Amino acid sequence: MNIYKRIPELKATAIALGCFDGIHLGHQAVIEKLNQADFDGLDKAVFSFSDAPSFKKGAELIASFEDKCEILSEMGIHELILPSFESIKDYTPESFFHEILANKLDARLLVCGENYRFGQYAAGDSAMLQRLCAAQGIRCIVVPSVMYGGSMISSSRIRAALSAGDVESAAKMLGRQFSYRLEVVHGRKLGRELGTPTINQYFPDNFLIPAYGVYASVTEIDGKLYSSVTNIGVKPTVGSDKPLSETWVIGYNGDLYGQLIRVRLISHIRDECKFSSIENLKEAIYSDSVKSVSLTRDYLQ
Repeated sequence: MNIYKRIPELKATAIALGCFDGIHLGHQAVIEKLNQADFDGLDKAVFSFSDAPSFKKGAELIASFEDKCEILSEMGIHELILPSFESIKDYTPESFFHEILANKLDARLLVCGENYRFGQYAAGDSAMLQRLCAAQGIRCIVVPSVMYGGSMISSSRIRAALSAGDVESAAKMLGRQFSYRLEVVHGRKLGRELGTPTINQYFPDNFLIPAYGVYASVTEIDGKLYSSVTNIGVKPTVGSDKPLSETWVIGYNGDLYGQLIRVRLISHIRDECKFSSIENLKEAIYSDSVKSVSLTRDYLQ
C-alpha cells in the first residue's frame, strides 16, 4: 500500500472519493465501481483524510487504520491519498476540484457516493461534482447509496448499532463482523483460577467501544478460528480501571501475551452485570460459553 500523507502530483488518475471511515458496504460499492470502470493507463487510488473531518469529531473509529489498509488492499486498492483535513478544509468546492483533483492529481475519472460532500463547509455535493467534471471533460460516476432496513447505510448508523450492542446489524452494514486486533496485556489472572483463562485487550482512545456486555465471539490465533466469549466493559464483579475486552478462547490454553489478536463479535448474549459471588460469575461464564459455541458454529468453517 502506497500511502501519501500529502497530496502527490500523480499523473492521469482514477480516484474514489470519500471519508471511508469503516469501509462499509456503501464504501465498498464505490470502490467496486472504480474497479469495474474502464481506465486503462490511469493510476487507481482512494482519496480520503489522514484525520477526521471537523464535522466528524467525536466519531470513534469503526476500523483501525491498519484494518482499513488491509481491506482496501484486498479490494485491489494500493494507492491511498491522505492529506490532513485541516490542509484542505478552506478550499471552496470549485478550488478543491480544479486545484487538487483536476490539476495536482490529473483526475480523468472520479467515483463517489450520491451523498458525497466536499469543499469548505461541505458546500459541494455529488451533483456539483458531476457539473464540474462535465465542464472539464472528466468522467464522473455517482454510485447510489446502499440500503439496509429501508435506510441508507452510513458510518453513523453502524456506530449507533454497536453502541446499542446490535453487532448483527452492524455486520450486515459492514459486510463483515465488527472486529478489533489489539495487543494482549496482563490482567489479574482470575479467569485462570476459575478454569476460564482470558485474554485482556484495551481499546485505543479513539476506537468505538461497543455496548458493555457479554458477546459470542470468534477469536483468530495463528490463522485458526476459535469459539470464544467476550466481556466488554469494566468487569463490575472484580473491577477494572477502564473499559476493556476480556475474552475466554474456548479450547485454547497457549500464552498470547504481547501478541496482536483479532476478536470478532458475533452476537450479544447479555448485559454486563455484577454478581454476588465469584462462584456465580463462574457459572455465568460457563453458561455464556455454551451459548457462544452454538452461535459461532457457522463462523468456524
